Order: sequence, then structure tokens, then C-alpha cells
Amino acid sequence: MTVAVREHKPARTAALLPVGTTPRKINLAPGEVTHFLAEGRYQSPLRYPGAKSGLSNVIGELITGAQQSAQIRRVELLVEPFAGGASTTLRLVGAGIVERALLADADPMVAAFWQVAASRTQDLIDRISDEHAKYVAVGGATALARWDHWRAWTAVPGTSRATEDLELATKCLFLNRTTFSGILHAHAGPIGGRAQTSEYSIGCRFNVERLIERLEYVGHLYELGRLVDVWRSDWQATLHGVASRYKTLLPDRVVAYLDPPYLSKSGKLYRRSFEVPAGESGEDLEWIGGIQHRNLAAYLHNEMQYRWILSYDYDKRLLNDNALYAAKAMNPDRNSRELTGVKSWHISKRVVSLNYTASSRTGRGPAEELLLTTLPPSKVPTNRRLRAVK
Repeated sequence: MTVAVREHKPARTAALLPVGTTPRKINLAPGEVTHFLAEGRYQSPLRYPGAKSGLSNVIGELITGAQQSAQIRRVELLVEPFAGGASTTLRLVGAGIVERALLADADPMVAAFWQVAASRTQDLIDRISDEHAKYVAVGGATALARWDHWRAWTAVPGTSRATEDLELATKCLFLNRTTFSGILHAHAGPIGGRAQTSEYSIGCRFNVERLIERLEYVGHLYELGRLVDVWRSDWQATLHGVASRYKTLLPDRVVAYLDPPYLSKSGKLYRRSFEVPAGESGEDLEWIGGIQHRNLAAYLHNEMQYRWILSYDYDKRLLNDNALYAAKAMNPDRNSRELTGVKSWHISKRVVSLNYTASSRTGRGPAEELLLTTLPPSKVPTNRRLRAVK
């Protein structure tokens, strides 16, 4: 018997802030994607630390295979609680592999960027075009002074949400495009350094024409209902929120794709992942200390109501620790099974080689990624690219 996703109240969950005053309803007949970037190589306006070349195609292969099963057939909603650069979501929605998607991120700046890019696309295009013309294109001391401005900028008390969100979105995109590796936390400096003597200047990654095209693509998906909503919320609030707000969706037709901070480099790459006490440089201490990694694992094993795919930089601790992902299947308790229909789905484990823009090794280059999923195991491929865990 198929059980619909039903509400399960969490013991602790953070606030959930959607684009509007309430989460957006699902459009049962979303429009056809016609933007040319649906088939483009690069679709995200953001450069994101830890981005992995080719992972979107691998996730697409997993979901395409799963849709050949009687249980899945089609994926009606892809949920990405760690949105970041959202390259996987943009790729899979544009390709028609999933019908629609929902993005969420706990970082207020990243969440504001995606909310404004989706729902106020032209406003953000106007702002970022102005920033480019007045500061980035001028370069040198002018661009550096603007970089310093955005690094220090915070909303003054009394600023409206609409104004603050637009400023946060502008700050996010400006810093992402002018900071080393796109890193948003305080340790990273401007591209080209303070002296700007490098062959790579502060504006070398700020191609405003390409950024406009990508912003228009995001707005196109939102207008069609293919991008359902963008939430400022942590992973737990997001997963609970989908279950409680979209109760008519069947758990076999919802897939959460989770790409959390890595076990070995959270503090280096990520500005914030949660609205919890952070260190002086803005890192989430609960991720760095491993607490949230274990909380996420416990939730996925015991409470998750729909299918999931999890990606991590390969680390043997993930597979050897019973508090992480040593188990072969989900293990919900009786209440979760009977009250919310949580299943004891098998967890398939695969290793894939990818090119990283920021790896746990030194610099860029090939590294291994661990993929875990509760998609039907008979449809999870094992091949030269997706190797079974021994």
C-alpha cells in the first residue's frame, strides 16, 4: 500500500521562510521549459566552493534509472535542502528528469539570492548590471573598495524585508563572482589579491552578459512553476516542511538530494549551514564538530518519509561509523512506521570519481565522491562510473 507523505512534528526545527508569506502551492500543470540554457553547460549564476564537475549527470542517471521501477515511475518533486549553487537542480529540471524542484538553504544570504533570483529576476539583473558598470568594469581600487563595502554590509534596523533581500542577493552574487573560489566566509580574499597584480583581476569571473542569461533561466523556471519555491530554512525544517505542506505527494515520487558540508572541510569552504552559534569566521561549529553530520544521519535512517540521495566527499568514517552510514537500510522505530509511514528502505552505496573545484586534497583535481541512496536498489546502476562499495 502506498502511503502519502504526512505531517510529523519534529522535536526541534528552525523557522521556515519562503519567498512569499506562505509556501507556494504546487502547480499541477507546470509550463514547458523553453529557455535555451535548459541544455546549456553552465546554468547556475553562482560559483560554489566544492562544486563537482559531472555530479549532476550522475544524480540524473540515478533518478532516470529509478523511474524505470514500478515504485517510482516519475519524480514529481526534487528537494535540495543544501541549495548552494543549485547546479544539480537546475540541470535536472531543465532536462525534464524531474518535474519540479524546491530549493532551500540555511544561509540567509544564499537563500535571499535564490529567492530574489527566482521571484524578482529583473530587479536583481538591474542591480548586478549597475554594480558591474560602476565598479567591476572600472576595476582596480574602485572594484576593491566596492568589494570591501559588500563584505562589511549589513542591513540597518528597520530595513524592509524586500529591500534587505535584494541587497543580500546583490551582495551574494557580487562577492561570489569577485572572491577567490566563490567562497563567502571572511577568510577568502578578492580574486587577484589586494595588489591586483595577478593576471586574473577581481572581475575576471564577472561576465555580466552570462550572469543575466542564467538569472533569466532561474526566473523562467519559477514563473513556469518548475521551481516551486525557495525557502530560508535548515535541512530539518525543509524536510519536515515538505512533508507537512505538500501532503498529497507520494513518498516514492519525492526525492531529496542532500549535499551537506563535507566531513573534512566544512570550516574552510562554508560560510554557514545553520542558524546556530557560529565561530568568529562564520563557520557552523556543529558541522565542524560532527554533531550535525550525525543528526542528519539519524534523521535519514529513522524519520525520512521520502526517497533520498546523499553525496559526500569520500571518507571511510562515513561507512564505518554506526552513527553515520554503516547501516545497510533505514531503521525507523514503530511510531515512525505506523504514524508517518516511514519505510525500511535499503541504502545503496556507490563511489564515483569526479573533478572538484575545491577538494580535501590540495587544490583542484580528481577525487572520489560517495553516493548513498534509498532509490530502488535493483535500479541503482553499477558500472565504470558508479562503483559499488566493497
